[in-house]
Amino acid sequence: MKKIILEIMIALTLQAAALHTFFANTFGVEKTTNKEISFSITRDTNYNQKVYDMATASVRVVIFKVSNHKQTILWTKAYGNMLLKNFPVNGQVMGETVTIRNISDRKEKLFVTYMVTYNNKGSVMELQNGTTVSKGVTQNKVEINI
Repeated sequence: MKKIILEIMIALTLQAAALHTFFANTFGVEKTTNKEISFSITRDTNYNQKVYDMATASVRVVIFKVSNHKQTILWTKAYGNMLLKNFPVNGQVMGETVTIRNISDRKEKLFVTYMVTYNNKGSVMELQNGTTVSKGVTQNKVEINI
């Protein structure tokens, strides 16, 4: 008799926990967080050789979120066409810190992408890269090497 009562209590407890989780996820107040993303643009190559005298690069950074299979651009910035040798070297940086407000870690995914466009006497090459801002992380650093 005790075994039957114990099994019934366990079954009811599991059902109550599942029901509570369902209602909490469906109707609960969603906590949002702010995400701070820092960008640093540096050059890690010596571009002082004559072949690079007229070579330029530009960088475009985009932060977007995906929610319910829909992309929304939250922030974008283009860093203008500069000679490769004018980009800061390691130890010096060009960049900024951006705060993205009210992100729901549970329902939204945050992405950072950047495209570097190189131009050397009309020959153009584009390189794209990016990263995901992990759930639970409030500060993220993106290093862009030219």
